[in-house]
Amino acid sequence: MRSLPSIVPADRLDRNIAECREHADHYKRLSDHYKRLSSASDISKDRATALKNIARTYVGLAGQLDRLASLVRNEQR
Repeated sequence: MRSLPSIVPADRLDRNIAECREHADHYKRLSDHYKRLSSASDISKDRATALKNIARTYVGLAGQLDRLASLVRNEQR
């Protein structure tokens, strides 16, 4: 049997929003890093493709964390 979700205190939600934003920023920086690595001239095409895919994955994760923070903030209202 599933339990009903509990009401999370506002201060905890604020921390969760801040954590999501912090993690999103971190993953955006990682994405930029891997994107830069992928453009190095001395690497193989396959390695460049893998690095670009990693960068794309990190930017996608950052976007989802931004979205989650926004949803949580809107749910507080």
